[in-house]
Amino acid sequence: MIDSLPDQVTTVRPPHGLPGRTSTVTRVIDTATAPGNGPLVLVTGPLGIGRSAVLAAVGDGLAERGHHVLALRVARNERDRPYSLAARLSAELGALHRGTDTRRAPHAAAPVTHPEAGRHLTAVLRAAVKSGEPLFVLIDDLHWADPASRGVLLPKLRSLAGSPVTFVCTFRTLPATTENDRVTLERLRTAGLAHVVPLRPLHSREIDALVAHELQAIPSASLSERLRRDCRGIPSAALGAVAGYRRAGSLRVVDRHAYLASPDRPPEMPPGQPCVEHLRGLGAPVWPVVKALAVLHPLGSAATRLIAEALDTGEDEVRATLDSLRAEGLVCHGPEPGHWRFRLPLHASSLTACLGQYERRRLSQLAVTAVWSGTATAQGCYFAEHLVTAGRFVDPARAAEELFRHGSAAMLEDGHSAERWLRAALDLITEPEPRARVLTVHASTCTIHLRHAEARESAWAVLSRYADLVTAENLLEMEMVYIVSLAGMSDQAALTALADEGWRTLPGGPGHRIICRYNALCLLERWQEAADHLAATREEWSADNDFVAGVGQILDEISHAFLGRPRDFDRAVADPTRWPLWERGPRHRFQRLSWLTRTLMTFGELAPAQRLLETYGLPSGYRPVSDQVVADSQSGHWDRALDLARRALATGGWVGDLTSHTMASREMSVILGARGRINQARSVIENARGVHSMLPHLLAGPEAEQEQSLGATERAHRVISDALALAERLGLVIGTDELWLRRTEMELNAGDPAAARRCAREVARVAELTGTGRSRLCHLIATSMAHRNPAAAAEAVALARHRDQPLELADTLVTVVRHGQADPGLLREAYAVYGDLDALLRKAQLRNLMREQGVPVPGRSATIAENERLLAVLVTEGLTNREMAVALGCSEKSVESRMTRLFKRAGYRSRVELASAMLTGDYTV
Repeated sequence: MIDSLPDQVTTVRPPHGLPGRTSTVTRVIDTATAPGNGPLVLVTGPLGIGRSAVLAAVGDGLAERGHHVLALRVARNERDRPYSLAARLSAELGALHRGTDTRRAPHAAAPVTHPEAGRHLTAVLRAAVKSGEPLFVLIDDLHWADPASRGVLLPKLRSLAGSPVTFVCTFRTLPATTENDRVTLERLRTAGLAHVVPLRPLHSREIDALVAHELQAIPSASLSERLRRDCRGIPSAALGAVAGYRRAGSLRVVDRHAYLASPDRPPEMPPGQPCVEHLRGLGAPVWPVVKALAVLHPLGSAATRLIAEALDTGEDEVRATLDSLRAEGLVCHGPEPGHWRFRLPLHASSLTACLGQYERRRLSQLAVTAVWSGTATAQGCYFAEHLVTAGRFVDPARAAEELFRHGSAAMLEDGHSAERWLRAALDLITEPEPRARVLTVHASTCTIHLRHAEARESAWAVLSRYADLVTAENLLEMEMVYIVSLAGMSDQAALTALADEGWRTLPGGPGHRIICRYNALCLLERWQEAADHLAATREEWSADNDFVAGVGQILDEISHAFLGRPRDFDRAVADPTRWPLWERGPRHRFQRLSWLTRTLMTFGELAPAQRLLETYGLPSGYRPVSDQVVADSQSGHWDRALDLARRALATGGWVGDLTSHTMASREMSVILGARGRINQARSVIENARGVHSMLPHLLAGPEAEQEQSLGATERAHRVISDALALAERLGLVIGTDELWLRRTEMELNAGDPAAARRCAREVARVAELTGTGRSRLCHLIATSMAHRNPAAAAEAVALARHRDQPLELADTLVTVVRHGQADPGLLREAYAVYGDLDALLRKAQLRNLMREQGVPVPGRSATIAENERLLAVLVTEGLTNREMAVALGCSEKSVESRMTRLFKRAGYRSRVELASAMLTGDYTV
């Protein structure tokens, strides 16, 4: 599911390799080759806008048309060598026209201080014109040309008007372009001798296309927004940022979408960045000033004073340096007087990477001291990062307290930063009591965001060294964090040892140890043993402090519900306030409601979960990501669910317990499979099974669905049978209603109605035990199929509509019609629901059933387009023609014909090109 970088599919570049610039390249070529146009085409734009790339593409395009092209690039150091460009141009043109006497041409590499270069350039240009053959001279970075060469070359343009020689040059525009340059250019344009093609910044969608072709993955909305903000449409900056994020290890591709795994971590720009090298080459005072500005510019007008203090110089000197950089187009004024900032925020990241450790700490010290003294203000995240960097350069006690405050406030929404800030606070604290306090919050934060190794380390530090310094509530919390972390790290041996005898040695009273053993048993999937242990010790844990009793009550309610005894759980849903910790604060109410709603959704009961939240509301407004994924999937908001799931995978944030991880993986697989992403759906299941997930039998439904889509009927049957056997061995009832329903249909399809009726009785048994709407629906569908009962089918349809879960409704309609228990006209409703979900594969399979039942398929042109898009999806999935034929319910010959038409219409020459276009979003119907 988490793809490598680069992707396995070979990169296929767009025309000219320039997303967003193809039309510009064509415009420049057409202007340069149009009869009667002037002899100069000037491509202009600021630093990094892509002038050189456009010029290179223009050269390729001209060469493809059979024209002679001479390409030169002017280096920055040639600006101070008189006649340098004129000499080089003379030599190159002379080589093209051997009839010209080049013996007296100045050598291109030698210093030239006399006007002989100008006379020789006139001669070679005259020879080029006389030849009558079209020649295009491409000069990159003309702005670096020495004044003497420009003084020679530009007047020659008048004599080239109407000749076969055309100059195509790039010229960097600056906020402070010289008056002489502006006047000269305007005269050339007025005389019709020059055509200026300015390069504009790329739109967001063009930057997205550029990044997509670089990564062979579609940038996520968050990555796209970051690049828009930091790079301002400058293509080289966007590509540099992408390279920097990859270098920092914070860019991850999940399901062919690119995400920032650590959104607050700046890109680590590699050495040799043009802007950095340009500034480094300017030396003092520019280089030290811009490095300091990169760190201090968020402090606004205070930054100038602090830079002067850091460099031991005057503020006037700093302002003068910044003014010169403004003329270069690198910095600009901020929103308040005296505030300087980089024109491209990315440049600040590039320069920060050039700082030495002492420089970083010294600048952060100045920033922190200024904020503490009240002479500067800073946003929380920025200030917290300076506290981390400054370390002991500032007051350790005060810094640790502020880092603890920032980390505690961010522990839910920004786990990466919170963990970093809390870890930095620990590095500054030596006293046992404050260390225990920070370790407790650090362990909880890491658990929430599934940083299991760090969580285990901090929790064990509390349990082994500071158990007597924390409250009984925090002690139990650390014990549970420690146990969950063992599961998250798949340390089965340690969990088993803890569940069998190790629990007796844990700190705290008997109630603590009982709850901890129960937790370990559940994580080992020893559900019945866990429930028996809790029941046998009820008098002990329920008589302990409120926290132990409250946690024990929740665990008891949930485990018995999973085992098919939901009485206490149903009472808790009816009135969650009947709980010892309800009035103890929002944190405990959050825990109560999260566990109840998560369990409801695990049973497929979305509406009761939503009513619970609407009635009581989550106190913080925050909801674990995996719970959001499940809720969005079941309610039909599939695009949102997928984006949340991908982002969580990219950031390592399957937030919540291990049952929610299983459910989120299940829902993600369902969505991908319904949309034709069969292999990706399989990959999600494999990844979920590869970690220590709970209730793994819940994954069997979508897994069997993928197998059946590819014709592996026996394998699908085995998946369901194995899952039912596992659930029986563990004593679990949850989720078996759906498994028995699938088994019922499999037996009918295999021609064994007696076995199907036995399976239907099992569905009825589960429905009787759990009493949920989902199990009732499964019972009605199984009854309609196995007993040929149209009344049960009608009741199932009514119940599915009432439950208002789109995929569940559409699947119910299709199933009862397929087995002849309902009006085929219902298929039109199912078809519309699948369309709303963009369930391409389900729609394609349903079309076959609609034709069999004589139900017209609406929208012929839309159907053709959808078939082509689905075919492209299946190609991208790497399916063979035979596999596609099985999935689509047609012949291999039909697939071959469709592929031929698709390639012909879309202009792709191979599966690789088509797959690449799908990966980058270039494919259009």
